[in-house]
Amino acid sequence: MNQKPEEESKSISIPEIEVEIENFKKELELCQKRKKQLMASEVPSEGLYFAKEIFESQQDKLRLEAEIDIRQRKINRMRLGMEG
Repeated sequence: MNQKPEEESKSISIPEIEVEIENFKKELELCQKRKKQLMASEVPSEGLYFAKEIFESQQDKLRLEAEIDIRQRKINRMRLGMEG
């Protein structure tokens, strides 16, 4: 069973991974805009807060950054494997 993930990773090409990275970057940008919008919409004097939504946006941001990082590292490993 350990060979299946390896076989799947070999079938994915670098350009496909780069497309995934670009999609995650677009999603990350939207997430950051949403967080800024939520923070700007808070009105403390009226007790209007969006703590939960801001927290969820922050979690999404961290998840997306991790997904991007994982894929960039995968590309680096693939390139090193091809060269070595």
